[in-house]
Amino acid sequence: MTARTHHVALTATALLGTALLTACGGGAAPVTGEDGRTTLTMATVASDSCAQGFFGVDQGIFARHGIDVTLDVVAGVPELAAAVTSGQADVACSAPTAIASGVSQGLPFTMIAPGIAYTKDNPGSNLVVPAGSPITGVADLPGTTVAVNALNTLPHLASRAMLEDSGVDPESVTFVNLAFPNIAQAMETGQVQSGVLQSPFTENEEAAGGRTIGSPYDYVNGGQPFVYTVWFGTTEFAGQNPEVVTKLREAMAEVSEWANDPANADARRASLAAATGQTAATASTSRLSNYGTELTPESIQSQLDLQVRFGTLPEPVDAATLIAAGSTS
Repeated sequence: MTARTHHVALTATALLGTALLTACGGGAAPVTGEDGRTTLTMATVASDSCAQGFFGVDQGIFARHGIDVTLDVVAGVPELAAAVTSGQADVACSAPTAIASGVSQGLPFTMIAPGIAYTKDNPGSNLVVPAGSPITGVADLPGTTVAVNALNTLPHLASRAMLEDSGVDPESVTFVNLAFPNIAQAMETGQVQSGVLQSPFTENEEAAGGRTIGSPYDYVNGGQPFVYTVWFGTTEFAGQNPEVVTKLREAMAEVSEWANDPANADARRASLAAATGQTAATASTSRLSNYGTELTPESIQSQLDLQVRFGTLPEPVDAATLIAAGSTS
């Protein structure tokens, strides 16, 4: 049995305060009944980056693994941390960089299973310029303004790495924070000269004559695969429920294998359209992401190193310390 609930957004500042206060107390309640079935609430957002929850429910994969899931669909990424620390959700989807930042501020987070995975042929994030732009490559970016969906997150940090590794001073480029739907309009009006976009916004801009000039994610791990969204919970939850961590990891691996199979593309698009409210036409043109099937320290370490490199983590972090026991094979 599955339910989906929706919540109104709060401010990020208020949510961080709530998360920090909640993390100081409370406990993880048992989630597995005498019949061996596990009841879980999963907090997620309605996007492809966190869509495994929808696929797992719609395809009955969680149920086959003995997990009865309630999906708690929140308004935005900041609410995910508060949902977990408050006990509103057992697990949630976020980025490894967000988890590392939270842990550095005292939040008791641990990663359980992988989400979206970067591959060279499907990077998931692209630097796009509008139709008619004179910009042809990274060397043309000094003195321009680039839009990212959030500052100090992976799209921003990876863009800084792309600039620096290409011999361009990152300080010569101005970065501004704009939501994905607003970046195209900002490029059209000249407010920004380029933007880091994800599907379906990349495809929409290219259809309007825009061009992709590269992927910042190519500079995160030397072009090698890495996982840039994860499912996480509190250390207390994982410590008290190691068998649930294993069960959820195995279920998520099957979800990822199902989603990555081209034969399931139509069913996947239908689930995604229902979850996000996209039209069938938009869903049909969106490029589908790849999902990771295994969460290892190597699959996330390069992102944490990038945070240290650009000062968003105060000191180096060993990725292995952020992964729940039993969540690697």
